[in-house]
Parts: sequence; structure tokens; C-alpha cells
Amino acid sequence: MFRLRQRTRHMLYAALTGAGIVMFVFIVYLVISQNHNKQSMNLIEQKYEGEINRLKEGKANQMTSGWITVREIGAGEKLRTTDLEQKDFPADRVPSDALLQKDDIEGKITKIALKSKTLVTGSVLYEAEAASNDLRNREISFVKIPAVLKSKDVIDVRIQFPTGQDYIILSKKKVKDLKTTTMTLTLTESEILSLSSAVVDAYLHKASIYALTYVEPELQMSAIPTYPANDEVLKLISKDPNILRRAEQGLSHTSRALLEKDLSALTPQSATEFEGKQVEYLQSAQQTDQNTQVK
Repeated sequence: MFRLRQRTRHMLYAALTGAGIVMFVFIVYLVISQNHNKQSMNLIEQKYEGEINRLKEGKANQMTSGWITVREIGAGEKLRTTDLEQKDFPADRVPSDALLQKDDIEGKITKIALKSKTLVTGSVLYEAEAASNDLRNREISFVKIPAVLKSKDVIDVRIQFPTGQDYIILSKKKVKDLKTTTMTLTLTESEILSLSSAVVDAYLHKASIYALTYVEPELQMSAIPTYPANDEVLKLISKDPNILRRAEQGLSHTSRALLEKDLSALTPQSATEFEGKQVEYLQSAQQTDQNTQVK
């Protein structure tokens, strides 16, 4: 009986030892397998990270040539070759609408003002209209102009009758030149006739012809002329050409009289305040230019 128990005990020990060995071998296998899988995953991650870094470096190293302005360009100006300079940029930093060919830029008109060293894109330019054969420069001194009007501003010319009726004679015209109360506009033949009709209408019916400036002329649509040229007035002009001259002179005198009235109402104190504001404005503009140059 004792031997039987001892043999059973030995068999049990042997079974437990064998199970322990098997378990140990299994655990070692799991550890080795896990380490192998981890190493494999690390190698794969390193491989993909290397590929991504190479792609990023390659993209960063890719350069493309664009065109920048060499001076400050005002809104509505036509770009010339001398206004442009070619410069290389990282391909991933260039806007999708950047214009890469000089031919796509030269001769185009700017919608907004551009600072020096600005990359030229399609969104800030528009195509200039071809000049028609009947365009003529017309000096005008009979239109009441805004006090703040300056050369290159864009205006509508309107006529207002004593009845309150108000019509647009000329739409979105750029002031080519301005001297005191005389401005120069470029007009077509039909616009010249319409303006002539309006001048005589204003002379005969005590109406006033005045100008209004656009706020953002390169972004705003032009107004539609609403003044109906008077056939009878045009006939009167053809019969008596001098009436147009008399009408222009009469309106010119009226416009000048209004200007003289405004000037006479200017007190020495308000003139001094205006001069002080002009000095402050010029100093502020100079400081802005200096800050821009430093940058």
C-alpha cells in the first residue's frame, strides 16, 4: 500500500512538472511572439514615417515661380511689365489662383489697392475693356462736384429737376484729371449727346447736374443710366449750337457761385482745424509707410 501511494505521488509530481514545463514553454513562446510582432510593427511604422517625411521634404523643396508687385498699386490701375517682379515660392504655399504667367497679368486692372511685394492672383484683377473708336476726352466745368473729389475717383453724373425727379446721365466714369471745378472724363459719342441734352435741360428747367463718387468702384457694379435724352432739346441744339455754350456757361457760373459760397463760409478757426488734421494725416501716413518698409 505504501509503495502504491509513493508511486502515485511520483506520478502526480511528474504530471505537474510536465504541465509546468509545457506552461513555461507556452509563456516563452507568447513573449517571443509578442516581441516579434512589436518589432515588426515598429519597423512598419518607421517605414511609413520615413515615407511621409520624404514626401513632406519633397513637397517643401518643390518651388514655383509667381509674380509680385515692385511698388504700391492703386485700385483701378493697369499693371505694366515694370510693375512686376518674378519670385520663387514653395509650391504648397502658393494660392490656387496665383497667376504664374506674366501675359495673364500684364494689362489687367486691379480691383483693390496692392502693397509692394504682393503676390498677384486672379481674384484681384479684371480685364480692361477695349477702347472704342468714338471715345473722346471731355472737359466739364458745369457739374457740381463733391468737395472730396480727386483725380482717378469714379463717379456717376446725375441731373435733378425742381420737381424732385433725379436721373443718372453718366455711369461709373473715372475722373481722368481735375483742376478746381473742371474735370476731364472720357466719353463715347452717345454719352456726349446725352450730356449735352442734360445741360440744356438743366439750363431751361433750372435743374442741377451733380456728381456722386463710388465707395468701392472696382467692386461695385456700374449704375444704369436713366436719363432720357430729350429729342426736342437735341433738335434745339442742332438749330442753335450757341444754346449749348450758353447753357454750359450758365451752369459753370452756378457751380462756381456755390463753391465761392462754401469757401466764404470757411472761418479762420475751421481752416486752422482742417490744416491741423491734414498734418496729422500726413504724419500718420508717413509712419505707416515707415512701418511697412521695416517689415
